[in-house]
Amino acid sequence: MKPSLLIGFIGFFIVAVAPIPATSNSAFAAVSHHDLSVELNPVLHSALIRDHISIDDWGDRELAFSIAPGANVHSVSIGGAAASYAFHSGKLTIWPGPSYSGKTVAVDISYQAIFNDQVESAPASFDNPGFGVEGTISEKGVFLLSEAGWYPRIEGLSSFKIKVIAPRGVYAATAGEFLGNTDEENRSVSSWKIDGLRHGLSLSAGKYSIRSGEEGKISVFTFFFPESNDLSATYINAASSHIAFYSSLHGPYAFPKFAVVENFFPTGYGFPSYTLLGSQILRLPFIPQTSLRHEIAHCWWGNGVLVDYNAGNWCEGLTTYVADYLSREISSPKEGQDYRRQILREFATLAASNGDFPLVRFAARTDPTTKAVGYGKAAFVFHMIRKRIGDDYFWNSLMRIYAQKFQIVTSWEDFRKLFVAEGKWDQDESNRFFDQWLQREGAPKLKLQNVSAKKSTTGWKVNGSLVQNAPYYDLDGIVALFSPSGERVDKNIKISGKSSQFSIDSPSEPQKLVFDPDTDLFRLLYPEEIPATVNSLKGSKDLVAVISASIPAKATADFEVLLAGMNKPHARIVSEKDLNLNQLRNKNVLFFGFPQSDKLRGRLSSAPPELRISADTFSLDDSISSKTSDCLFVVFTGPENNLTGMFLPRMGAGSDAVSAAARKITHYGQYSYVAFAEGTNTAKGIWIISKSPLVHEFKQ
Repeated sequence: MKPSLLIGFIGFFIVAVAPIPATSNSAFAAVSHHDLSVELNPVLHSALIRDHISIDDWGDRELAFSIAPGANVHSVSIGGAAASYAFHSGKLTIWPGPSYSGKTVAVDISYQAIFNDQVESAPASFDNPGFGVEGTISEKGVFLLSEAGWYPRIEGLSSFKIKVIAPRGVYAATAGEFLGNTDEENRSVSSWKIDGLRHGLSLSAGKYSIRSGEEGKISVFTFFFPESNDLSATYINAASSHIAFYSSLHGPYAFPKFAVVENFFPTGYGFPSYTLLGSQILRLPFIPQTSLRHEIAHCWWGNGVLVDYNAGNWCEGLTTYVADYLSREISSPKEGQDYRRQILREFATLAASNGDFPLVRFAARTDPTTKAVGYGKAAFVFHMIRKRIGDDYFWNSLMRIYAQKFQIVTSWEDFRKLFVAEGKWDQDESNRFFDQWLQREGAPKLKLQNVSAKKSTTGWKVNGSLVQNAPYYDLDGIVALFSPSGERVDKNIKISGKSSQFSIDSPSEPQKLVFDPDTDLFRLLYPEEIPATVNSLKGSKDLVAVISASIPAKATADFEVLLAGMNKPHARIVSEKDLNLNQLRNKNVLFFGFPQSDKLRGRLSSAPPELRISADTFSLDDSISSKTSDCLFVVFTGPENNLTGMFLPRMGAGSDAVSAAARKITHYGQYSYVAFAEGTNTAKGIWIISKSPLVHEFKQ
């Protein structure tokens, strides 16, 4: 799996990084012990690597290591004697002598490599995780994923003692136990110890100031650039709190430390026992209580219990559920429901009609579709399991899984078996559940039908049916009756096949019938249930980009940045004066600036009445005004369900403010409108939706 990343200024996530398996020969799995020296040369973007490796249980097979494809191999020896080897395309193959069979053998490898992947300091979109950067060594900082080949990798269990030599004042951070730094005349040396590593190892380095605190016996560190030192206490305290929370929820934290490490370009990676956050991200005020929580949860799920990627990546969904979702639910039931509803909206707009795939095929996030499936849908699957077996059984099952599967490759099927054993879940029913939610793409599409209410001797009886489109799902759901006084009567129903009938008694005359009133079931929303949002435009296939005659030509670059953030980097920008109205027929459109011509302003007739826009002002109820904000982005739906988006800089808005807003809009995907002042968000919101095929209003 390529390392993946999800950054958003709203709902920012950090992901566990699980690397591609190292090159190996057949089924051989070595146990290796590395005494590793890495000498960094930021000026030349290079590293000199010397590794003394003890290989247990070598046998008589060849060894195959993964190292940097462009490496200059200086020497390879076995037991001090020159060895026969071949190096091609990042694969270093070493052949043993006949006397090595069954022995523990010392292998020494020395090579030099350049790591100079180009880094984009201010990307327009984070939907292509990692930006293609695997390894870079520079005077700004050092970033080396295991895939870069900065040390010789071999499949199997490994332990390390690492010495990183760098220019004075440059210190290194990685997984495992921090043994300390020493400063010499013109260089600094960082020392680390890592035991029992089954996956690849990553390394960062920079001119860090190092601070520390403790959560029980767990050391918590920050490796921050000096200008971020004021944030160290905040991050140490937040990390300590999250570690205590998940230790109580899932079981004891199992790593020797936790560290928050600052990166010199935007990242949000989660590694075993540390996270790597870009400087921009680090300074966002909500990160310590949101994204940091997500990363620490990965120490249990993904970096603690390992993922069987051949059977589908479950860890992003589970981590999203126990971190991002659970924090909302703890805050209030409404916030939890809003989060679940947002998952459904993102799936409908970003995945359902745009490359959806079965959950079992999710490996890593690479675009909005994979995020909507692998994070959102997967989190919802865990929520439905929790509702099915109950809170106690669900949380006890996760604790059991963590205790039994720590550092063991684990699949969805392993989770199913433990949920069955711990939660007393029927075996056949659990098989059907996992099959329909993991093996199929899509989601059930349901609607109420033939609803009627009749007065009875004891009150009222309501009958109806739930109809679903093929392929049919087996579902557990709730229909709820609401009376004018607010009284609610629930009925649990089993749903299967094309149509499922139900009957529900109420002591009061019903006012409204709602299926799944608490949003506990993953399903495909109808268009009328989905407010137009930034994500709606991101997921649209036919988008026409129109730049108003009022926008100066030099601002076109800002429009290009905005389109790149909307996953439309190749969209053709049409000037208003060159536009033919036929080009907009049955199309979604995104305007940059208020249209000057009457023919284009007709496109705005379907805007919500609370939105008031003109050539030089804008306002939205009492929440947004051009007097307090310099940029507004808004999306709404037209009469034929096409979308109209508008990016409206206020007359006289500064170019820096417009550029900053253009870059940030993509991070507010769940919102229908968002306003900025000098690049800072001032207001945001979602249009209210009142219609649904799963709501029946009774005539009074």
